[in-house]
Amino acid sequence: MKTASSTPTVSPVTRRTFLRTGAVLTTAVAALSPAARAQTNANSKLRIYQIGVGGIGGLQRNGLKDHPQVEWAGFCDVDSRELDKIKKQHPNAWTVKDYREGFAKHVANFDAVIVDTPDFHHAPMMLTALQHKKHLYGQKPLVHQLSELRMMRDALAARPGSITQMGNQRACNTGRMQAVELLRKGQLGKPVEAHVWTGGVARGTYFGDPWADYTAAKPVPDYLDWNLWNGPLTKPLPYSEDLAPRRWRSFWETGGGQLADWGCHLLDLLYFAYDLPSPEAVVTHTPKPSNASHTSHNQSTLTYPGRGQFARDKFVVRYNDDAMLPSFAALGLPPMKVGANHTMVVCTEGTLLLEANGKITVFRKGQVVANEPMPETTPHHHWKDWADNCLGAKKHLWAPLTIGWRITEPALLAVKATRFPGQELRWDGANFRFTNHEQANQEILKRTYREGFAPPAMA
Repeated sequence: MKTASSTPTVSPVTRRTFLRTGAVLTTAVAALSPAARAQTNANSKLRIYQIGVGGIGGLQRNGLKDHPQVEWAGFCDVDSRELDKIKKQHPNAWTVKDYREGFAKHVANFDAVIVDTPDFHHAPMMLTALQHKKHLYGQKPLVHQLSELRMMRDALAARPGSITQMGNQRACNTGRMQAVELLRKGQLGKPVEAHVWTGGVARGTYFGDPWADYTAAKPVPDYLDWNLWNGPLTKPLPYSEDLAPRRWRSFWETGGGQLADWGCHLLDLLYFAYDLPSPEAVVTHTPKPSNASHTSHNQSTLTYPGRGQFARDKFVVRYNDDAMLPSFAALGLPPMKVGANHTMVVCTEGTLLLEANGKITVFRKGQVVANEPMPETTPHHHWKDWADNCLGAKKHLWAPLTIGWRITEPALLAVKATRFPGQELRWDGANFRFTNHEQANQEILKRTYREGFAPPAMA
């Protein structure tokens, strides 16, 4: 058995070989623009390289399993058990432990990349895919650092031919699409404010306890490459089941707590309906600052420019975790029992309450409306629409990364502000910095990456 202090596994891909082979090897098929590849593959296959096989990776494969033109070219995972399973399911696909090796050795043999890894890996992996002009499906939250939002924005501008989609599959639920159209056309009047809340942070399948320190290092299982799991981290974390395979969401260096984990599933409604710009300010109230782990009982206020389509000078979104609901009495609504993971939009002529799964409740004059007309929507398939567009179709995609990074922005702001509880941080979205808090600029904007694992620049 390996231990956390044992010599790390040496990957066959060093920084030098990756830069020489992975980042430069864009000849033949790989050198074609995505649009040209889509035209070439119109009657052929979309060959996909999936990074991160276990967990939610199976959800993506299931979403595409019946697509006649999808072919799985290769898979990457740091867990050899997952690679053994996928080899049996896809014997013709190649497998690697180091995602960089997939690009260095096989870049000409796939058209698209799906990234299903812990949050802190997202930017390096996704930007490598875009660097190589691949189509990209990126798991939510799209990135882990505020500075990575800018990297993603600039990379997408440099790769307009890459077809992209963010993994907030709930956006294609009929009820959620109807809610977007209902708000977009002003059926309930002008928006006044919004209230959004997630569930709590407690030890379970996906989360550890809030404010917890790292547990003592345990022996690293033989099946897990802990060096590659740490990836871009300059200071390796001690292995424990509190980090891998799933509770990494709880920790500052690897995940984003409940607010980041659910933000793209709940805040997206507001961006689809109102095409929101960057927030102007964020303040998060929490009992004490985050440490190695994320906090709980978070109450965040995000302020956006108002007027125009909005009823007030500012449009305010109150975003909480721990199922902390607004006062229904204060909003003129009847008493009711409501669980976690909802979005409520208060408008001048009514209020919309939307569950994560798409169930809509409409209130007018403080009462539930039993027969509110619902807009007609066109059925969408989250995964297959993306694949079809990669192959040259022109279907509407609900969450291309050009809006995906914008939806991720408020969730990250709410999370990062937990380092400065109760302090309002003024956000300059154009330049990706805080205008009133230099300490925040120094401490919560970005990270230093381990050599060989930094997000690449676009050539």
